Amino acid sequence: MKCIPGVACVALLALGCAAGPAGAQSMDMKTIVSIGGPPVVLNQNSQLNAAGVFMIGGSTSATVVQNGTNNATGILQFGGTNSASVGQVGVNNFAFVGQTGQSATSMVSQLGTMNTGAIAQFGAVNSSTVIQTSP
Repeated sequence: MKCIPGVACVALLALGCAAGPAGAQSMDMKTIVSIGGPPVVLNQNSQLNAAGVFMIGGSTSATVVQNGTNNATGILQFGGTNSASVGQVGVNNFAFVGQTGQSATSMVSQLGTMNTGAIAQFGAVNSSTVIQTSP
């Protein structure tokens, strides 16, 4: 298994603990590395969803939408202008966004019983929103 240090590994660890000793679950795990590439859009709809996105470039953009029992997303962006959006619906949701650049915009929206969201931004102009709702 290939891990992005501090992002995908932490996300998988959090999901492993949250999933507990339940029976077999279907899992969708994606690791995306983009250097100067186009925007990343990822939709996951399994019981267990894990996404790690690592982006380097002048302008980075990532959107991850997860619908499942357990969801985890880690996004790291290094660029002049960074944009990240995470939407999660499930029982256990974990999201981390880290951005470094001239400007950074992030949005994390979570609907679930147990929600954990964190955003770390380093740049001249930063904007972030975290919305967490329990049913």
